[in-house]
Amino acid sequence: MTKQLHVAISALLLLPAASAFAQPVTVQPQYPCAGDSLLITYRPDHPQATLSGSVPLYAKISIFTRHGGFQWYTRSLSGDSVLHASLLVPADAASLSIRFYSLNKDDEKAMQQMHVYESDRKTPVAGAFFESFLTGKLSAAFEKEIGYHPDNYLAYGKYFNVLSLKKSPEECQSVIDRLLPRLVAARKRQRLPEAGLLAAICIGYAKTNKLNEARTCLFEMFHRYPAAEETDFAFTIYDYEYYKASGKPIQDTVKRQLAAIYKKWPGSALASDLVVNWYLYDDRTMTVGDFEQTLLPLYRQGKMSYLGLSILPGIYIDRREHLDSAEAMLLRALRQWQDGSINHEYRLSNHNRYMSSLLQMLSQLYLLQQNYQQAIVYASAGLYHIKGTNHEDNFTPELLQVRARAYRAVGNWNCALDDYTALYRSGKAEWLDSMRVIFPYCSTPHKNWDEFTNKVRSRPNPVDQLVAPDLSGSDLAGNKVQLSSLKGKVVVLNFWGTGCGPCIREMPQLNKLVEKFRSNDKVVFLAITSDKTEKLRSFFRNRQFNYTVVNNVAGVIERYNIDALPVHIVIDKNGRIINRSVGASEDIVPYLERQIEIGLQ
Repeated sequence: MTKQLHVAISALLLLPAASAFAQPVTVQPQYPCAGDSLLITYRPDHPQATLSGSVPLYAKISIFTRHGGFQWYTRSLSGDSVLHASLLVPADAASLSIRFYSLNKDDEKAMQQMHVYESDRKTPVAGAFFESFLTGKLSAAFEKEIGYHPDNYLAYGKYFNVLSLKKSPEECQSVIDRLLPRLVAARKRQRLPEAGLLAAICIGYAKTNKLNEARTCLFEMFHRYPAAEETDFAFTIYDYEYYKASGKPIQDTVKRQLAAIYKKWPGSALASDLVVNWYLYDDRTMTVGDFEQTLLPLYRQGKMSYLGLSILPGIYIDRREHLDSAEAMLLRALRQWQDGSINHEYRLSNHNRYMSSLLQMLSQLYLLQQNYQQAIVYASAGLYHIKGTNHEDNFTPELLQVRARAYRAVGNWNCALDDYTALYRSGKAEWLDSMRVIFPYCSTPHKNWDEFTNKVRSRPNPVDQLVAPDLSGSDLAGNKVQLSSLKGKVVVLNFWGTGCGPCIREMPQLNKLVEKFRSNDKVVFLAITSDKTEKLRSFFRNRQFNYTVVNNVAGVIERYNIDALPVHIVIDKNGRIINRSVGASEDIVPYLERQIEIGLQ
């Protein structure tokens, strides 16, 4: 061997190492298989690294599974100048995403995305491109998936779902009409149809509004594959499409099936689904033990999503059982929010509603335990925390109720009266009786009850109300719409989107509200959306919304701090925000009607 050839071979052997050091992150093996030990390395001293090794660093490994599910693992990075973490690749893993962060910072550029491979380390496993459906070019990712695995029928269901989010209803219908017969034919060929095939057919029917056929397919999955991730995926899509089409929660027949599966298959994908848990929350055929066998392991393993941290404590409180455990769980969750670990872990820029929910539940818990001072402390903290946010009017009534009762229990009559008054002024007329009962014990400047109630019925002082930020956009006809030009009128804003099921569900109710005020030119209804004009025109071919739909509004999400949909905001004739609430509700018309009347005073 010549010296020159020896040097060339040595250089080639060194290339992988040189390439590895070109980035602050290396992950080995480069083509991981199920069962491999994944070694993750992060170099804080690398010129391209944005995280410092002087603070604790973490790697979050998100895993899409072959069966359509999702898991995540958090690992602390340890070492001296070079930090390491490891993870055993789960048997059902299909793809991996790894991101790196400290408590207050992310290294966005260091994020790693990897497919999981068959044992030959050349062929991606079934489901390896599911994540790319969401993050890449949808049709190309779908073609790659079925190119490697033509019989991976679950890919069709994944494709249908994302397609409905990215394309118009007409385009989605056309694609599903073309592909669904292929799935139905495969179903006829299989004596025992696989879970992925049934899920894809169910989703295809649901996305084309054939809900009866979708439900029949879903019930077959409940019977054949009650614990499968594919069944949970199919249920999630059916539930969403049924809700969007009917404006109602899932049918009782479906709930009964869910309850049976929950009891028999604790820890299954369906039982761990937060939506299923919320559906069964008030079901008195479900015991506390039924919930515990599924939820307690999730809490103990740190696998409970931030969205579900209040589920089991809430059940304990509602059933008046294990209140000490509820207190410990709520306080632990509150600490996680306060130290920033949860909102950073999930990249949440606004977490007011979750903190406020925990504070409200703690105040309710202490009221039950007759620890009235603590009830007052946590209710007050919740009111302070939610002040000035779009979630203020969602949580304020509950927090005021708890605090008023606690004040009353300790004989603080004046403070109780103030809270009852605030409840009454917000449209809760039922609290007038409570005010009447405690009024004789209060020190007020009013001569009698009649004088007091006349004052209460008048418009509240607007000192604490915020001036609505200006917004400017255009309606679907291209006409300019500017909020500041509407001074002297009550403006009702609805922040919504074409992909938001609850937004669509409440449109018929909101149309009734517009009809109630049609003859009043002092009330204006604006529906603010970020959807493009062509998509909106397509959306409204088969739907009616009597609000003036406004888009092309720059910076409105930031100015109004919108982090969920739908959001309703009522602005009085002086341009001040008098009410904000998040989410659709059954009584949205009388609720907003009352706020409009206040704004017109």
